[in-house]
Amino acid sequence: MRNDKVTSRYAKALIQLAVEQNILEQVYQDITLVLDVCQSNKEFSRMLLSPIIKSFKKEAVLSDIFKKNTHHLTLEFLLLITRKRREDLIEGIAEQFINQYKELKGIKRAVVKTCIKLDDKIKEKIIQSLKKFTNSQIELVEVIDKKLIGGFILSFDNKQYDASVFNKLQLLTKTFKENIYESKIEKRN
Repeated sequence: MRNDKVTSRYAKALIQLAVEQNILEQVYQDITLVLDVCQSNKEFSRMLLSPIIKSFKKEAVLSDIFKKNTHHLTLEFLLLITRKRREDLIEGIAEQFINQYKELKGIKRAVVKTCIKLDDKIKEKIIQSLKKFTNSQIELVEVIDKKLIGGFILSFDNKQYDASVFNKLQLLTKTFKENIYESKIEKRN
């Protein structure tokens, strides 16, 4: 069960604690790992969500997986969440933590969709252009979509710039469906 208000509060508390202890970057890396494990391992996610598995067993699994790979603050946080019987929120807390971390650091996410993989020079040009435009750090996510035929779609800050061939064809099709000459002839009669 996902509750954004609760997960946001837990994430905020963890960020504040990490900042106080001057280990924010380490905890960010840890939480990124936790989110990756949650999203890539369905058995792990099912275990966290299972009401049948006892909390102490879930704590043992969390300890086994994360003890060697994370800071002790991160592990203690995960164990505390589990003791409070809120382990079903761990994935949501991790997502909220990452979002709040990026907001705190001024990192904005941009998504570029193309029909082919972009080379590094073009990615760097896009990042530099967006940095100038937004005065922020940019995290560029590349998505391949063969349907676009050519061109690209760039999305960031709730804005979208569509320079895809697919979009141009859609606009052309719409224009051809509107027969402007036919309507002028009908008006004369």
